[in-house]
Amino acid sequence: MRDLPPLNALLAFEYVARSGSVRAAADGLSVTPGAVSRQIRLLEEYFGTALFQRQGRGLVLTLPGNAYFLQISQHLDGIRQASATLQRNAGRTVIRLHSFTTFATRWLIPRLAQFQLAHPAIDVRLTTASEWDDTVDCDAAIRLGDGTWPQQHATPLVKNVLVPVCRPTADRRASMHLAGLAQHTLLLVRGRPDDWQRWCEAFGVEMDALPHRRQMESSALAYQAAIEGQGIALAQRVLVEAELKAGTLIAMEDYQLDCGRHTYYLVRPQESVKAATLQQLEQWLVTQDAGEAL
Repeated sequence: MRDLPPLNALLAFEYVARSGSVRAAADGLSVTPGAVSRQIRLLEEYFGTALFQRQGRGLVLTLPGNAYFLQISQHLDGIRQASATLQRNAGRTVIRLHSFTTFATRWLIPRLAQFQLAHPAIDVRLTTASEWDDTVDCDAAIRLGDGTWPQQHATPLVKNVLVPVCRPTADRRASMHLAGLAQHTLLLVRGRPDDWQRWCEAFGVEMDALPHRRQMESSALAYQAAIEGQGIALAQRVLVEAELKAGTLIAMEDYQLDCGRHTYYLVRPQESVKAATLQQLEQWLVTQDAGEAL
């Protein structure tokens, strides 16, 4: 296997190929035109073929030279881009964080924005999905569960209180009680199929007696449908506090189910080279809103 051609000669070749001028290449490389010409001759000797031919006062690529330029230019551009990325990120730690979409948009993102301002040397790169995927490659994740994941450190972030919510109208205010539920359409979430059943069991309601149901793709869609008056969503209260305060949603305040340990956690490996940085993020998330954090 042959070694790489002389890299200085390769760079000189690329500059001349792009500009068609030895002098322009010399200016770009901050060397003399004679030095560029010597590098081109060195490369032609290495390959045993002419790479340029003179045309007027400039140079144009020969057929072999043009084919070679087309192949190497994309790789040199890739090296430049990778170098620029490395230079931008030098001294920064990247955290790849994965979260459920609704939790991210309604709770996490504002806190991440504040975290980034307070810790400019840490770059949090967030990805989201409506449902959990075990194949996701990340440094930490927001997960919903009881806090037990093998070889993982889990820190609870919020109280998970389930409460029915809907658009405030006179009719709905009058029927927002257990006996009136059968009049409404229940908005079920595909990724959280057991929430309504758990809530009904807690308050002695026969779910089979609630016939009007509509399934939604995500909690975010269920909340929006409730705001638009399409039914009652069983909301995680921490995610709809803004709407409850603004009055665009009302809740069955006397029928709130605290799910205890079953809540959202920041989950990270017990052993990680980024452990110290992940602990900074963890501490930030659990202390920013003392009224909501566990």
